[in-house]
Order: sequence, then C-alpha cells, then structure tokens
Amino acid sequence: MRTVDRLNKDWLLATEIHKLETRLWRQAQKSQLRVVLLTSAVRGEGKSTTTAYLATALGMYPNRKVLAVDLDFREPRLNSHFQVDVPHGFGEVLRGKCPLQNAIIKTELPSLDLILPAISDDSNLLLKTQQFADIFVVLRERYDLILLDVPALLPVADASMLLPLADAVILVTMAGKTTKPQLRRAREICAGMEANILGIVVGNLKEAMPGYGDSSYYYSYQKEGRPERGGADSKAEPKK
Repeated sequence: MRTVDRLNKDWLLATEIHKLETRLWRQAQKSQLRVVLLTSAVRGEGKSTTTAYLATALGMYPNRKVLAVDLDFREPRLNSHFQVDVPHGFGEVLRGKCPLQNAIIKTELPSLDLILPAISDDSNLLLKTQQFADIFVVLRERYDLILLDVPALLPVADASMLLPLADAVILVTMAGKTTKPQLRRAREICAGMEANILGIVVGNLKEAMPGYGDSSYYYSYQKEGRPERGGADSKAEPKK
C-alpha cells in the first residue's frame, strides 16, 4: 500500500506521524471519541495527506478497527494516497442505490477500512443530513475510531454541515501558507457550530522553518478549552 511504503521509507515522516497517532489514540480512548474530523482553513494545506498517513499509522495495530472516510465530494484526494478501486462510492449509499457494506473498502491493513466518493458524486449529497446521521450510527458501532477528511472551511459550507457528525475536530494548517486571520476564522466557524477542537496540526515545518529541525509536523492539543503553547495563536518554536 502506498502510504505504508512511504512510512517505511521516510523515517522522519513516520516518526512524526506515529507521535500524532499515539496522542490521538490515547485522547480518543480517554475522552471516548469515536469520530474525528480533519479539516483546514483553505485548500492545499495537507489535510488529506495527514488523514491518509494518520489512518495508516492507526491501522497498523491488529487490535484496532479504524475507518477513514473521504467526504470531500468536490475534490476527493484520499484515494490518491491509497490507490484502491472504488466499486461503489459513498454517493450511492446516500442515494439509496447501494448498501453501506458494499461501499466499505478493505485495505492491505486488516485494521483499516475506507469509504470513498466516486468521481461522479455530487456535493449536494452532503445536504442529506438524515442519511448521514443514520449511516454514522451504524459506523460508530463497527469501528473504534473514524477519521473524516472533509473540505476546507472557508471556501465552501460543506465542512460546516459535516461538523455535527464528529466528536472532535483537528485543524490542519501549513506553515508559510495559512495566515492567522484564516486560521482564526476557521476556529470561529468551528466554535459557532459548538465543535470540539481537539488540536492543530502544522505541516511543512522543515521547509518553512528550517530552524525547527528535521520534523515535518508540529501539533498541539487543546487543554481545558485553551490551546497548549504553540497552538493557533502562538508561534511554534524550534526544538531544543
């Protein structure tokens, strides 16, 4: 599988992803989180890449049951990382033309499954809120952790409609690209929907901040409603 091969070859990336995976899994178990949504302020910030590698790392443990769902019907990207056949897209399930089980794709990792949209799926399907709610009632029973890759928050309203599906949200940003006003607005949208912002993942650090070290990612988790040092309103400092 492409994501597994990349993690096996790039130990720096693998190290950072496994750190993120460990913290997310521990927090999910502690707080009984079942569905975690990953989004960004604007497009091109690496949310699908982060979701793909994070799901892969989570799925490497045989005692877990993990599902990654691509809900970006406008520009689906998750399959570009997994490169699997999509015999039945999620849109067919929402239209009632396919049972949910037929849309679940098994990966080479026994602990990781996928649900992906077909190229022809219309973003208006995201308006089928009751169908989504019914589907996720079933999925919550089947999986220990579900990762949702959704569109960016600022360009379209898709992500806002999907926020109620999740127990927690992770915002993905890219160093040198995302501006403070953009990230602040994204957080305001989440807060307006009463979403639980679990943390912030910052990518591209090695290129944008050479002094930070060899890490590709920086992450911060919320604590008692306030971001830890290095979160959205502070500047990540180089490792000592």
